[in-house]
Amino acid sequence: MAEKPPALARSGSLNPRDNMDSPIGSPLGHHREHQQHVKSSNHHVMTVNEMCASPQGPPLDYSFLEIRVVDELREVQPRSGFRKQPPDFLEDESGQHVVNPLKDDWVKAPNDNMRTEALKMGNNFLTALPPAFNIIIREVLNKPRNLSWIDLSFNHLEEVPTVLSSYANLNVIYLHANRIRKLNTAQCLVDLPKLRSLTLHGNPCEQTNKNYRLLVTGMFTHIKTLDFTTITSIDREKADGFYARYLRIKETTKSKSHD
Repeated sequence: MAEKPPALARSGSLNPRDNMDSPIGSPLGHHREHQQHVKSSNHHVMTVNEMCASPQGPPLDYSFLEIRVVDELREVQPRSGFRKQPPDFLEDESGQHVVNPLKDDWVKAPNDNMRTEALKMGNNFLTALPPAFNIIIREVLNKPRNLSWIDLSFNHLEEVPTVLSSYANLNVIYLHANRIRKLNTAQCLVDLPKLRSLTLHGNPCEQTNKNYRLLVTGMFTHIKTLDFTTITSIDREKADGFYARYLRIKETTKSKSHD
């Protein structure tokens, strides 16, 4: 049965219980205001007993923090979840070592074996996810290669981040409500072996491609849901046939242009 797509309102989660108002004020001021909230909210995601019993921890939540570049993950306390222990000192722009502002606010996970496999970065101002993401993610996650779920919705991304293709365990990727114009930039994700759910709706590429859903479904042969709607066997058959014809026409056009 097809899932009902949620409204495209700015939210850090598609679960209405997780929705919160967009932050206001300067980024640094906002981050500081949330320090006390973060320390308490970590204990409301699930009970301590539940967390100790489960090896999979809650998502690491960096949504609604007005983040503009991924480097800010180094100096921003997550809204909830348990990040890797931050270093005691950071290097500033002049090369001097300064005390890490996260040092005193870091919250240790209740279970040393707990795995964080989900990352929420929606409702920020990211325009790109550069290769440096691979370095920074190792500083916030103990085992970044286990990343299986990422939310980058409601940002300002102009292309599908190619860096995501490095994470073979990704099962869910949310990219809706960005500024992605070229649908073909999503090709970088087609070889992710475990990808089952993808969102791209609310981007310009949805409006500029008449057969948007057929193209994306045909491009991603293993996904089970697109834009929160289940891909039925009939949908799959139609999309596979359409995409095969699309590739043949594209190849014929390319060959003629070289004649």
